[in-house]
Amino acid sequence: MAIQTDGIVLNNRRIKPLYFLLEMDCPAIADETKPGQFVMLRTSNDGRPLLRRPFSVYRSYPAHHPEKRKRGHLLILYKMVGQGTRKMAAFKKGEKVNLIGPLGNGFTLPPLPSSARTILIGGGVGMASLSPLNEPLRSGQLSVFIGGKTKDDILCENDFGGGKGSNIFIATEDGSRGKKGTVVTLFLSEMKRFDKNEPYHVYVCGPDEMVKALSKGIKSGKWTIQASMEARMGCGFGACWGCVLKTTDPQTPYQRVCQAGPVFNLREIVWE
Repeated sequence: MAIQTDGIVLNNRRIKPLYFLLEMDCPAIADETKPGQFVMLRTSNDGRPLLRRPFSVYRSYPAHHPEKRKRGHLLILYKMVGQGTRKMAAFKKGEKVNLIGPLGNGFTLPPLPSSARTILIGGGVGMASLSPLNEPLRSGQLSVFIGGKTKDDILCENDFGGGKGSNIFIATEDGSRGKKGTVVTLFLSEMKRFDKNEPYHVYVCGPDEMVKALSKGIKSGKWTIQASMEARMGCGFGACWGCVLKTTDPQTPYQRVCQAGPVFNLREIVWE
């Protein structure tokens, strides 16, 4: 159940030219967050911007986490793109940050994660939503595809690995890192690695154009594909209807990303 609470800034550091990692002490939310969920964060106390901003939870350390010094910590990986995130970049250690969370429905793990064949496909800051999946999935066969416009948009690469079957593939649109082109093009070129008749579990997060291209490119009916959708949100809990997505559900074809999602079955999204 989502709550409103204050997090105390522990660290707020730049990790790439436009990307920052915000670490807060926020046990009330850290204890409840599951991979794929998000928070609505107030980026300033002066009312500018007025609305909160949605951010995927990059890391959460509940009270029972084996890393005792991290217990209660909540981490947000964000890109500085507008007024709100510019103000976030100025957060100082000890400052209070008001949050509502955890919100939304997160990812569903395979029935047997330790033996699952899984593929993660992310673009830019979308990797922040996928990164929490490494811990529960790394004991299986895990392949990770990371994309960005340039090498400075390649995120979370070091979060993955250590599993018995981990592989990491990287693509940049300008060719400054990994394969030149989009992460979708890279993934489709590597699909021969994966048996379309095997029950792979695929997890996706990135810009709508990326997710749409994947929905057209992945044909295997045996693959389970979950996509965390990015959307502009006014409230985060379904009141404003500002983040509607069309689906194949005959009863409720228009669903709110913040409430029904942000994770959806990719095959049930209608692209218009």
